[in-house]
Amino acid sequence: MTEWRIERVDDSDIATIEQVRELFKEYHEWLGEVVCSARLAEEIANLPGPYAAPTGRLFIARDASGEPSGCIGVRPHEGARAEIKRLYVRSTARGSRLGSALIATAIAAARDLGYAEALVTTLPETMPVAAGMYERLGFSEVATFFDHSGVGETVPMKYLMLSL
Repeated sequence: MTEWRIERVDDSDIATIEQVRELFKEYHEWLGEVVCSARLAEEIANLPGPYAAPTGRLFIARDASGEPSGCIGVRPHEGARAEIKRLYVRSTARGSRLGSALIATAIAAARDLGYAEALVTTLPETMPVAAGMYERLGFSEVATFFDHSGVGETVPMKYLMLSL
């Protein structure tokens, strides 16, 4: 089993933010044209952006040698709702339950930040493992809560919510 640790990214830690930026870029490349390239590219360029304190959080996972293995972010959505975004695990760490640990960390952070609900968006055909994980954690399907017009019309989207 792969060993890893999850760390909160300090908003002023330029080196670690750059590592998260690289993970976000890999995530974007992995998804390809399924996502809105312009919107995600802007988010990557402006990190920590909406994930900055005091209303957001970024987390990075590192393997036993300290190399980045994955990431996740929490950002405000509206009112008492947070959005958990950019869950990404490098292929070398997949199957190690790192994704579950990252989402648990993000849920705990959303609670600590005082949010009442956590929202996630997933692509059930592209990310079936993530979609199943969210449902096992108690997320339930809800109506569309974000304009994903940059996503191809033929790409099915799933919107989920967890009461915190």
